[in-house]
Amino acid sequence: MKTLGAFFVLLIAVSCVYAQSSNPPAAPQPKAAANASSGQPGKDDVEVALKRTLGYDPSVTWTVYDIRPSGIPGVSDILISLNKQDPIHIYWDANTQTAVVGQIMPFGGNPYVSIRQRLQTADGPAMVHQTPVISMVEFSDLECPHCKAAQPIMEKLAADFPQVRYVFQQFPLPASLHPWALKAAEYSDCAGRLNAAAFWKYTDSIFENQPSIALATADDKLKQLATPAGLDPQKLATCAALPQTEARVKKSIELGQSLDVNQTPTLFINGRRVLGVADIPYDQLKNLVQFEIDHAEK
Repeated sequence: MKTLGAFFVLLIAVSCVYAQSSNPPAAPQPKAAANASSGQPGKDDVEVALKRTLGYDPSVTWTVYDIRPSGIPGVSDILISLNKQDPIHIYWDANTQTAVVGQIMPFGGNPYVSIRQRLQTADGPAMVHQTPVISMVEFSDLECPHCKAAQPIMEKLAADFPQVRYVFQQFPLPASLHPWALKAAEYSDCAGRLNAAAFWKYTDSIFENQPSIALATADDKLKQLATPAGLDPQKLATCAALPQTEARVKKSIELGQSLDVNQTPTLFINGRRVLGVADIPYDQLKNLVQFEIDHAEK
């Protein structure tokens, strides 16, 4: 199978940095052409550029998801998927016809301050043992096997670091990838509101029962899991069906998207993005959490 580097060998003028993940992409729906008045290239412009570079290979397909300012003057951030793989970013200067593939990362003496500010609106269920020094905010999908693997690690970190506030944010992937994830997020959201203490047991139970949950029977199964967690099944189902619940989950998704969350789980430790939690040695994770505690305001 050809690599992204091979696809982009003719495109990259400066450097190419990319990462493949086994996690499913959480890309937004494809958007229409960008507004010309915004100064961004339109979708047609991006399609022309991609065809000029990659059109020699009929096996290569792509989807353009988004075109937006990158934060660097004159450079557009284009989110695409090649051959239905995880979304990647192309940072394109159309005037010089050069691009970089990769990820813009916070960098500096206080690189995560703007992310921490945006994460202040994270209002999901939280584990708080004492006055928090920093926050760990996780965007998770209850149908995601990688999130299932990460959850006990997250809860252990929260227990080992009582000075950290751990927040669980719902981020169900699109139904085309995870058909019952949104419904589970709504039930889980309600669990946190009906009984904060029961939320963690209920969410863990959903993760453990992933193989036995299907879209057609999701309501019945999610209600069935309520009683052992100490929740009223009917109250939970009634809450999950409310428009306000759907709106809360949507707000959580939008917060994640504003932070460029495009895979689950995505964790922010004091504003620092951490991917692949379950694949990181636990001692290394502990070192990272302690490092961020030591740099709480930076």
